[in-house]
Amino acid sequence: MTHTDKCSHSASPVLVVLFIFTSFISFAQNTGVVLDGKSNKPLMGVNVYSNIIGSVAVTNTGGEFTIRNLSGMSSNDTLFFSYIGYISGKIPVSELKKTKNVVFLFEDLQLLNEVVIVSEKTQRQRDIKFKKLTSLKENHNSFCSTLIGGQICVIGGVTSFIDNPVLKSLNDHGDDFMKHLKPTISWQEFSGHVYVYDLKSNKWVYSKLKFEIKAYNCLHYFQGKIYILGGKSLSKSGLTEYLDDKLEIYDIRKNSVPVDQNNPHQAINFASFVYHDNLIVMGGSVNMNENGEKEYSNKVLSCNLKTGYWEESANMPQGMETKGILTGNTIYLFGGFRDKPLKLIQAYNVITGKWSDEGVLPFEVERPGITIKNNLIYIYENGKIQTYNIETKELKVYLIDLALKSAELFYADDQLYLLSRKKTDESSELSSFDLYRVDIHEFKKTETYPVEEAK
Repeated sequence: MTHTDKCSHSASPVLVVLFIFTSFISFAQNTGVVLDGKSNKPLMGVNVYSNIIGSVAVTNTGGEFTIRNLSGMSSNDTLFFSYIGYISGKIPVSELKKTKNVVFLFEDLQLLNEVVIVSEKTQRQRDIKFKKLTSLKENHNSFCSTLIGGQICVIGGVTSFIDNPVLKSLNDHGDDFMKHLKPTISWQEFSGHVYVYDLKSNKWVYSKLKFEIKAYNCLHYFQGKIYILGGKSLSKSGLTEYLDDKLEIYDIRKNSVPVDQNNPHQAINFASFVYHDNLIVMGGSVNMNENGEKEYSNKVLSCNLKTGYWEESANMPQGMETKGILTGNTIYLFGGFRDKPLKLIQAYNVITGKWSDEGVLPFEVERPGITIKNNLIYIYENGKIQTYNIETKELKVYLIDLALKSAELFYADDQLYLLSRKKTDESSELSSFDLYRVDIHEFKKTETYPVEEAK
């Protein structure tokens, strides 16, 4: 098969939930509505979350929510109501079952007061501050990478330069651009090289070890071995691209690279995770038709790393290119691409095999960098860092003056590391291997992007 790709608050919030009866609204026992406590207007996009089974509902345009599996909950379960800019609320299921209800959420005035107090003493900065670290002269994009101990390991990728001479000449010479027009300069080549960055010494090291020459793949480290899977490779002529069917396994102790040919999930821009002894893969694009439209996979497969056997699990709600993070027994997917960048937040329970909608991001993301510290997930793409609290479902947005595409994001020792893949200007697209560091405490000093503008 061929594939061508053109392409928490600082203070503990006071939880307030008021339940009242109204003479003009009648709901079933497992339904309700969430309203603004001041204006009585319905709130759309409120996340309704169970402390036992996770996300159970999201309010619609009328502020209404329906909990279809309420009967399966116990009276000890608690429902949480979370909405950006509002005080989170909670109520035991036992109380919810007793009443036909309307839920009122109130704006977080405490947070507003805190902002006013801070602004009187020390004005919060607009953007997240960062430091540029050592870069590599070699430029790559669409590589795979992971953090192993105190080192970032990068393998493979695309070495390319795509130039638009018409735009470049027009930008440089205006109406006289035709006299200065130069031939197109472009090439595409895949890599099997390995580069390692040491966080303490701030140095890149080139490894003599080489893997299969390919790009758009995934990389994982597990129990002394590096696993590389998926992506695509080039024909000898460089004109045809093939989806890769190999699973490469590098044993660090033996310094050997055996290749397992059995990889049934052939795709690019898919998501993958290591859960105990299993490698889980899902989604991605698998082909491009004659009209230039991508075809997407909704498959979820797992490979037992001890036995090598693959099994198919519950399909994704829809096929798409995707990316996410695993924490505990839950995989969280953020955004993705299906004909356009997406805002979806979806969760997959590895134990039950069930999918749930967790809400929507303020900004769509296509192939974001994602990492986690405790309960807070960081999602970076194109000059914005969005944070998502997996307990409260609270979302925040921060600006950072780094417009990077398809960057990787890592967390270590209270630092975020942003590894760029690609830089663009008006006339060319250039692979990039720049690395940046953000101190985690920068978020406390930086104002959040206005919620209303982010919707």
